[in-house]
Amino acid sequence: MDIQDFDEQNLRCCCPFHQEDHASFIYNRKTFSFHCFGACARNYDILDVFIYKGMTYLQACQKLFELAGIRYSFGELGVHTKHQYKYPKEVPIGDKSKIYGYFKKRCISPSTLDYADVRQDEEGNIVWNYYDTNDVLTMVKYRPSRKVRKGENKCWCQKGADTCNLLFNMNRVNVNSPLLICEGEPDCLSAIEAGFSNAVSVPLGSTNFHWIEENWDWLEQFDNIIICSDNDEAGYKMQKEVVYRLGSWRTRVVEVSQIFETDDGRKFPVNDLNEALYYFGKERVLDLILNAKDSPVPGVIDFSDIQDIDIDQIDGIRTGIKTLDRYLMKIFLGTLNIITGINGAGKSSFINQLIIQSLEEEKNVFLFSGELPNFQTKNWLNSVIAGQRYIDEKHSGEAVYYKVRPEAKRSIDNFYRGRLHIYEDGQPNTKTALMTTIEDAVRKYGVKLVILDNLTAINLECSDDNKYNKQSEFVMELIAFAKKFNVAIVLVVHPHKIDTMRRLTKMDVQGISAIIDLAHRIISLYRVQEKDKKGEPKLNGSGWKVPPIKDDVLIDILKDRMLGYEGRSIGVFYDTPSRRFFLNEEDLDRKYSWDTKTHTGSLPYPPPQMIDEEEEVFGSVS
Repeated sequence: MDIQDFDEQNLRCCCPFHQEDHASFIYNRKTFSFHCFGACARNYDILDVFIYKGMTYLQACQKLFELAGIRYSFGELGVHTKHQYKYPKEVPIGDKSKIYGYFKKRCISPSTLDYADVRQDEEGNIVWNYYDTNDVLTMVKYRPSRKVRKGENKCWCQKGADTCNLLFNMNRVNVNSPLLICEGEPDCLSAIEAGFSNAVSVPLGSTNFHWIEENWDWLEQFDNIIICSDNDEAGYKMQKEVVYRLGSWRTRVVEVSQIFETDDGRKFPVNDLNEALYYFGKERVLDLILNAKDSPVPGVIDFSDIQDIDIDQIDGIRTGIKTLDRYLMKIFLGTLNIITGINGAGKSSFINQLIIQSLEEEKNVFLFSGELPNFQTKNWLNSVIAGQRYIDEKHSGEAVYYKVRPEAKRSIDNFYRGRLHIYEDGQPNTKTALMTTIEDAVRKYGVKLVILDNLTAINLECSDDNKYNKQSEFVMELIAFAKKFNVAIVLVVHPHKIDTMRRLTKMDVQGISAIIDLAHRIISLYRVQEKDKKGEPKLNGSGWKVPPIKDDVLIDILKDRMLGYEGRSIGVFYDTPSRRFFLNEEDLDRKYSWDTKTHTGSLPYPPPQMIDEEEEVFGSVS
């Protein structure tokens, strides 16, 4: 059979409006596609036809090559690509009466279930088969074929087999056509039932985004992606995160009607696409998908559509320093934050504690350290993460240094693998290369905190004549990036050279005034000097002209556009063995999530700041 001889009856089976007898098609020889002149008015790739007739994408490609008379070996078909992975056992195709009956109540037909290879096990549970793009069964999920009781496990994966973040039905998707991503398998089936077969669903819940990284290369093939999540808080968060990471320029969002009203005035909540199918029917579901929301003018939003959000509802990352978080609340996502301070002020320790705090809050991190090699960055960070309980004191001649134990390093590596991403040594430090890498990391790995240490180490690709213009452009680019991808950006900027050791002001920040004007926050660190600790008594001995400072480092909020706490200062102590800032011994002995042991007894290296009990030792707030 020649391709252009594909009759209209076969094509009509592919068309969502195939029930229309008046629908007609025309074949385009140049694009190998068909155009439907029925109600949907869509173009259909020849692969869409094959897939809708029951083939997988690889099988459809194989069929197309055969019809075209082109020899090609599809050697990847059926190949297991995951080494040391425990693949699931196939549940045999048998009786499906229970799942047919269950899904009939949800308006999904047996033909759709068979098309998506949904099966039934011996206990009558629904079996969701997840295949990779080589058509290899890679994960099997189960669900009761009835209403799930309160407190009952809603779904589970096959025992004895590994799990993988594949997308349900992805092996039956044409990468040349728009892709619909649903929150659950029933929603995916509802789309197929309505006639939109290029649909998938996420594997392990709306709050799990590891499927983006797992299927990154596959997802990058699509020019048009449609997101359909549930009408609840988790669904809205999923929608927002996926749009940020897959790219707002190619994503649209399905808006499922939230209320169904009967003719007699009764109202029922509609939570997802399957309920929309139940209440409104196939044509309405297809209409929702094909008319997914998109901005009519890129970069423009209607005033009425802007959501009014309270400051406490904005997501962000705490610093982990309680007195500082009392003022800052969080390092908010969507903002640019400047950290400054002279050499040795504690910027690296502050950044490292911010990194581990972000990881504790399950927000991934990207770090560019332009002055330190990767191994030294890791060494310093390990000290902060490990804490004193896993650090040994070492001596080399008269020098004393501290080293994290090997077993702790291994545990830290295993626990935080895939969470912290550091710009590799030897890569170009140009702004273009760096921003490209950051965007890839944000979209692929779900990075929420971007730290750039420091501005001086970044090649802005400029000359002395346009250096300040390029600085301004870079700062504006960072702010736009933070808003576009909903991430927090921390940029370390050195101060101008100063004549004497003193606390900094906004005007000491190196570079042009645009850095000061545009940043949402500016935080300065000052290492307390010996003369500061001694203070300056009044000449008559009646008190202090300048009171002594007991703290090791002062953290000054030089600018705060978010909450307005400009001018506030926080005093903290510094622990040399662990490189941690702390306010009290409890802070210093904080145990992070990687550490599952219970510790008793005093710290191995009691901080000298805590020794004098008669003096205030909890840091100061001014």
